[in-house]
Amino acid sequence: MTMIGQILFINAYLVGRAAGLHAVLVEGGRIAQIAEGEGRVIQLSDGAEVVDCRLSATSSLWISPGMVDWHTHQMLNAVASHRLHLDQATSAQQALDMVALALDDPRYSPERELNFVAVNMRNGSWTDEERMCRESLDALSPDRPLYLVYNGYHSICCNTLGLERVGLRVEDHPDGMLFEQLAFKVGGELSNVGDEVLDQWIFDEAKYAASLGVVEVVDLEMSHNLAHWQRRCAKGFNTLRVHIGFYDEHLDDAISLGLRSGDPIPDCHGYILAGPYKIVTDGSLGSQTAFCHDVYPGTTNHGVCVYSPPALADMIARGVRHDFRMAIHAIGDRANHLVLETLAAGSVPRLRQGSTIEHAQLLDLNDLKLFADLGLVASIQPCHLVDDRELCHKFWPGREGRAYAFKSIVDAGIPIRLGSDAPVAPLHPWEAIAVAISRAGENDHSPFCAEQIIDVETAFKASTCNAKSHIGQGERADICLLTANPLQCDATALRAILCKGTLLQGAWTHRDLPGTPL
Repeated sequence: MTMIGQILFINAYLVGRAAGLHAVLVEGGRIAQIAEGEGRVIQLSDGAEVVDCRLSATSSLWISPGMVDWHTHQMLNAVASHRLHLDQATSAQQALDMVALALDDPRYSPERELNFVAVNMRNGSWTDEERMCRESLDALSPDRPLYLVYNGYHSICCNTLGLERVGLRVEDHPDGMLFEQLAFKVGGELSNVGDEVLDQWIFDEAKYAASLGVVEVVDLEMSHNLAHWQRRCAKGFNTLRVHIGFYDEHLDDAISLGLRSGDPIPDCHGYILAGPYKIVTDGSLGSQTAFCHDVYPGTTNHGVCVYSPPALADMIARGVRHDFRMAIHAIGDRANHLVLETLAAGSVPRLRQGSTIEHAQLLDLNDLKLFADLGLVASIQPCHLVDDRELCHKFWPGREGRAYAFKSIVDAGIPIRLGSDAPVAPLHPWEAIAVAISRAGENDHSPFCAEQIIDVETAFKASTCNAKSHIGQGERADICLLTANPLQCDATALRAILCKGTLLQGAWTHRDLPGTPL
């Protein structure tokens, strides 16, 4: 990593530390010294930089640990930022109308990208869902491949040409709908944006993340990510620390390189690390494929169980033998139960510390003790409860109190880490914390199951790179400078926080304030 000399921050408040102004010395990529007052005792070398954090006679910036997003899809997020979003469509017909307009919009011209892809359809309030089908998309465009992706990316609606372009037959998919593994496979083939353009989009998104105080992300992109990040680092990527996940089809490659979770990826200058081994065990709520004890209303469908317990046990054991953290996707209550029972059955070695259940959206609360006893972390995405609350009422009626059950999870002694699942929800840690402590979106007037609200300190610690509310002497200098103390903020104030500077291991990745070199 790129190291710089000394930076001395003066007149700063410290989040989670004693009241009063402090000085913080960053040196060699570490927090070398923390002193109360003006820091006159701190010795500086020639060329050191001094940053005065005082904003006015009565206010100063707050130094915080840098922020982390524990669940992202970096390539998918970068591409989605340049596609039509359908999350505001309140009916299938409105979504179709939005697509019709976009087909004539130069921003979505076939010269830029042959396939037309729209994302983030949310069907929770739709009463005309049958209108979203292959025939409707054919009526919009019979001569350009169309793919409309539901929120969560577990299902896609295609027109005839869209099916044919990815080698699928209309007779096998007469309604144009693709689900789960097939949707993932097709989704990974949709973008024909070149590497140069894609990499620039990823650089741009990383800079935006840094402007929010983010220093670290877990990238669970479903394509094999290793060579892509090596290419980006060769171009100078140095904005975030990225933990890349490996799926089953990628694990042999990681093992052959001798990688374990936490190891630096070769030729990435310390910015890219081997992350977890990711296993997807069920589907999603919106696609009615999350695996549940109860059927979805009006159907005999319990959702999709991807692996039998013996197959799942074998996969987990393989990951553990090769020293990988596990990241196990489980959304429905039955999926979560099966994962926990499989881990407890005795055929799986003890998981590496920090292994996660990803999402844990619907839980049997009787499973929480086992969840805690197994030492698992709940990797949760608070903004999903805002996006999916109507879907939850529609597809999990009577079970809402144990959906996104953050307080029950915390009260059971289960550690939590917050994320976004970007682009399913925006990569924005302050919004995630705000939702966790309010159970509501910015414009919502009532919380979703208010009894599951968690306190701001718990949510904040779950969002920082060191899992603490404060910085510590000797730690890596992964820090951000904030206009307010998050621990004293309600949801509205959290959304108003500005990040004026971000350092990744002592190097600036975002800066919106003057510095004064000595």
